[in-house]
Amino acid sequence: MKTIIFDVSTQVMYVGYVKDDQLVDFSIRIAIRDHAKYLVDRIDQVIKRNKLTIDDIDQMIVGIGPGSYTGLRVAVMVAKMIGYAKEIPIKTVSSLYFLTSGYEGRVAALIDARRGYVFSAVYENGKALLKDDYRFFKDLQENETYKKARTVFIDDRTYEVSAKRIIEKAVDVSNIHDLIPKYLRKTEAENNYDKMRRD
Repeated sequence: MKTIIFDVSTQVMYVGYVKDDQLVDFSIRIAIRDHAKYLVDRIDQVIKRNKLTIDDIDQMIVGIGPGSYTGLRVAVMVAKMIGYAKEIPIKTVSSLYFLTSGYEGRVAALIDARRGYVFSAVYENGKALLKDDYRFFKDLQENETYKKARTVFIDDRTYEVSAKRIIEKAVDVSNIHDLIPKYLRKTEAENNYDKMRRD
Protein backbone atom coordinates (compact mmCIF):
# COMPACT_ATOMS: atom_id res chain seq x y z
CA MET A 1 0.00 0.00 0.00
CA LYS A 2 1.49 3.33 -1.12
CA THR A 3 0.15 6.33 0.77
CA ILE A 4 0.71 10.08 0.65
CA ILE A 5 0.04 11.88 3.95
CA PHE A 6 -0.04 15.64 4.30
CA ASP A 7 -1.04 18.44 6.66
CA VAL A 8 -0.94 22.23 6.27
CA SER A 9 -2.94 23.32 9.31
CA THR A 10 -0.05 25.28 10.88
CA GLN A 11 3.13 27.00 9.68
CA VAL A 12 4.51 23.47 9.18
CA MET A 13 3.73 21.94 5.79
CA TYR A 14 4.29 18.19 6.11
CA VAL A 15 4.15 15.81 3.13
CA GLY A 16 5.11 12.16 3.56
CA TYR A 17 5.30 9.02 1.45
CA VAL A 18 4.41 5.84 3.33
CA LYS A 19 4.81 2.28 2.07
CA ASP A 20 2.54 -0.09 3.98
CA ASP A 21 2.87 1.59 7.39
CA GLN A 22 6.51 2.72 7.18
CA LEU A 23 7.49 6.32 6.43
CA VAL A 24 9.85 6.19 3.44
CA ASP A 25 10.31 9.87 2.63
CA PHE A 26 8.97 13.26 3.67
CA SER A 27 9.23 16.97 2.96
CA ILE A 28 8.87 19.83 5.42
CA ARG A 29 8.33 23.48 4.66
CA ILE A 30 8.02 26.22 7.28
CA ALA A 31 6.00 29.29 6.32
CA ILE A 32 3.25 31.61 7.48
CA ARG A 33 0.66 32.22 4.77
CA ASP A 34 1.89 30.90 1.44
CA HIS A 35 1.49 27.09 1.63
CA ALA A 36 -1.03 27.25 -1.23
CA LYS A 37 1.76 27.96 -3.72
CA TYR A 38 3.82 24.95 -2.73
CA LEU A 39 1.68 22.00 -1.61
CA VAL A 40 1.02 20.37 -4.99
CA ASP A 41 4.67 20.80 -5.97
CA ARG A 42 5.87 19.21 -2.69
CA ILE A 43 3.58 16.23 -3.18
CA ASP A 44 4.93 15.88 -6.73
CA GLN A 45 8.54 16.12 -5.52
CA VAL A 46 8.08 13.41 -2.89
CA ILE A 47 6.42 11.08 -5.39
CA LYS A 48 9.08 11.61 -8.09
CA ARG A 49 11.96 11.27 -5.61
CA ASN A 50 10.74 7.75 -4.96
CA LYS A 51 10.55 6.92 -8.68
CA LEU A 52 6.75 6.82 -8.64
CA THR A 53 3.93 8.61 -10.42
CA ILE A 54 0.63 9.77 -8.96
CA ASP A 55 -0.98 6.71 -10.57
CA ASP A 56 1.08 4.47 -8.26
CA ILE A 57 -0.49 5.99 -5.13
CA ASP A 58 -3.15 3.82 -3.48
CA GLN A 59 -4.55 6.37 -1.02
CA MET A 60 -4.05 9.85 0.42
CA ILE A 61 -4.53 10.89 4.04
CA VAL A 62 -5.07 14.58 4.77
CA GLY A 63 -5.10 16.46 8.06
CA ILE A 64 -8.42 18.33 8.00
CA GLY A 65 -7.99 20.60 10.99
CA PRO A 66 -8.48 22.36 13.21
CA GLY A 67 -5.92 25.04 12.45
CA SER A 68 -5.25 27.77 9.91
CA TYR A 69 -8.42 28.58 7.94
CA THR A 70 -6.49 29.09 4.69
CA GLY A 71 -4.24 26.08 5.24
CA LEU A 72 -7.21 23.79 5.82
CA ARG A 73 -8.98 25.01 2.68
CA VAL A 74 -5.82 24.39 0.66
CA ALA A 75 -5.30 20.89 2.07
CA VAL A 76 -8.88 19.78 1.48
CA MET A 77 -9.04 21.34 -1.99
CA VAL A 78 -5.84 19.57 -3.06
CA ALA A 79 -7.01 16.22 -1.63
CA LYS A 80 -10.36 16.53 -3.41
CA MET A 81 -8.79 17.62 -6.69
CA ILE A 82 -6.25 14.78 -6.84
CA GLY A 83 -8.62 12.21 -5.38
CA TYR A 84 -11.35 13.02 -7.88
CA ALA A 85 -9.10 13.39 -10.95
CA LYS A 86 -7.08 10.23 -10.28
CA GLU A 87 -9.73 8.18 -8.47
CA ILE A 88 -7.51 7.84 -5.40
CA PRO A 89 -9.29 7.05 -2.12
CA ILE A 90 -9.05 9.84 0.45
CA LYS A 91 -8.92 9.43 4.22
CA THR A 92 -8.87 12.11 6.90
CA VAL A 93 -7.38 12.56 10.32
CA SER A 94 -7.38 15.36 12.88
CA SER A 95 -4.50 17.78 12.34
CA LEU A 96 -3.95 17.88 16.10
CA TYR A 97 -3.47 14.11 16.07
CA PHE A 98 -1.43 14.12 12.85
CA LEU A 99 1.16 16.55 14.24
CA THR A 100 1.51 14.85 17.65
CA SER A 101 1.07 11.21 16.60
CA GLY A 102 4.76 10.50 17.22
CA TYR A 103 4.58 11.23 20.94
CA GLU A 104 4.23 8.46 23.52
CA GLY A 105 1.80 8.53 26.42
CA ARG A 106 -0.88 11.11 27.15
CA VAL A 107 -0.45 14.23 25.03
CA ALA A 108 -2.36 17.52 25.02
CA ALA A 109 -2.06 18.79 21.45
CA LEU A 110 -2.51 22.57 21.10
CA ILE A 111 -2.49 25.01 18.20
CA ASP A 112 -2.55 28.72 19.04
CA ALA A 113 -5.90 30.17 17.91
CA ARG A 114 -5.08 33.70 19.17
CA ARG A 115 -6.82 35.98 21.67
CA GLY A 116 -6.23 33.47 24.47
CA TYR A 117 -7.86 30.56 22.64
CA VAL A 118 -6.39 27.27 21.44
CA PHE A 119 -7.45 24.43 19.22
CA SER A 120 -6.86 21.48 21.51
CA ALA A 121 -7.33 17.80 22.22
CA VAL A 122 -5.88 15.17 24.53
CA TYR A 123 -4.81 11.79 23.14
CA GLU A 124 -3.47 8.63 24.68
CA ASN A 125 -2.48 5.61 22.59
CA GLY A 126 -4.58 6.85 19.68
CA LYS A 127 -7.69 7.41 21.79
CA ALA A 128 -9.15 10.91 22.19
CA LEU A 129 -9.61 11.58 25.91
CA LEU A 130 -10.59 15.18 25.17
CA LYS A 131 -12.04 15.72 21.69
CA ASP A 132 -10.82 18.36 19.24
CA ASP A 133 -12.31 21.73 20.15
CA TYR A 134 -11.80 25.49 20.25
CA ARG A 135 -11.16 26.36 23.89
CA PHE A 136 -10.18 29.30 26.08
CA PHE A 137 -6.70 28.33 27.26
CA LYS A 138 -7.28 29.38 30.88
CA ASP A 139 -10.35 27.14 31.04
CA LEU A 140 -8.41 24.25 29.51
CA GLN A 141 -5.74 24.59 32.19
CA GLU A 142 -8.38 23.75 34.81
CA ASN A 143 -9.40 20.53 33.07
CA GLU A 144 -8.28 17.40 34.97
CA THR A 145 -7.63 15.38 31.80
CA TYR A 146 -5.45 18.19 30.47
CA LYS A 147 -3.52 18.48 33.74
CA LYS A 148 -2.42 14.83 33.51
CA ALA A 149 -1.12 15.18 29.93
CA ARG A 150 2.11 16.40 28.40
CA THR A 151 1.37 19.75 26.74
CA VAL A 152 2.61 20.18 23.17
CA PHE A 153 2.11 23.59 21.56
CA ILE A 154 2.54 22.56 17.94
CA ASP A 155 5.12 24.52 15.95
CA ASP A 156 8.13 23.84 13.72
CA ARG A 157 10.15 22.48 16.67
CA THR A 158 7.58 20.37 18.50
CA TYR A 159 5.64 18.35 15.92
CA GLU A 160 6.24 14.55 15.95
CA VAL A 161 4.70 12.38 13.24
CA SER A 162 4.07 8.62 13.25
CA ALA A 163 2.92 7.43 9.83
CA LYS A 164 1.79 4.10 11.29
CA ARG A 165 -0.49 5.76 13.84
CA ILE A 166 -1.87 8.21 11.29
CA ILE A 167 -2.83 5.32 9.00
CA GLU A 168 -4.44 3.45 11.90
CA LYS A 169 -6.51 6.50 12.92
CA ALA A 170 -7.50 7.73 9.43
CA VAL A 171 -11.17 7.64 8.45
CA ASP A 172 -12.46 6.86 4.95
CA VAL A 173 -14.14 9.61 2.95
CA SER A 174 -17.16 7.90 1.38
CA ASN A 175 -18.18 10.87 -0.81
CA ILE A 176 -15.34 13.15 -1.80
CA HIS A 177 -17.77 15.98 -2.66
CA ASP A 178 -18.89 16.10 0.99
CA LEU A 179 -15.36 16.52 2.36
CA ILE A 180 -14.96 19.78 4.28
CA PRO A 181 -12.33 21.02 6.74
CA LYS A 182 -12.85 20.86 10.51
CA TYR A 183 -12.68 24.58 11.22
CA LEU A 184 -14.19 24.57 14.77
CA ARG A 185 -14.20 28.37 14.78
CA LYS A 186 -16.09 30.97 12.80
CA THR A 187 -14.05 33.34 10.67
CA GLU A 188 -13.84 37.02 11.59
CA ALA A 189 -16.07 37.82 8.60
CA GLU A 190 -18.73 35.37 9.86
CA ASN A 191 -18.56 36.84 13.37
CA ASN A 192 -18.89 40.38 11.96
CA TYR A 193 -21.86 39.30 9.85
CA ASP A 194 -23.58 37.69 12.86
CA LYS A 195 -22.95 40.84 14.91
CA MET A 196 -24.38 43.03 12.12
CA ARG A 197 -27.55 40.90 11.96
CA ARG A 198 -28.03 41.19 15.72
CA ASP A 199 -27.59 44.97 15.77
